[in-house]
Amino acid sequence: MGKTISCCGTFCSDCEYYPHDCAGCQNLKGEVFWLSYIDANICPIFDCCINKNRYQHCGLCKKLPCDKLHINDPTKSAEENAEMLNMQVEQLKNMDK
Repeated sequence: MGKTISCCGTFCSDCEYYPHDCAGCQNLKGEVFWLSYIDANICPIFDCCINKNRYQHCGLCKKLPCDKLHINDPTKSAEENAEMLNMQVEQLKNMDK
């Protein structure tokens, strides 16, 4: 079975919460469980990419990497968040090639 990836370049299927606690951004239309950490109703990345710009993923945006991708996971260290961001950007750059 293939990996499930979000529009931001994160592999949902690699997440410890997937699929039991979180079905992934695409399935939840950006209304993921962790939004309470950032006091939002919809993931700002999903909202910008999918709802506003109608892209399939952020790799199609000329502003990559934008400030929206810098949302830090409060359960991870600064180093882990930086590593995650780098992985996301590289994944997005390689999508649809």
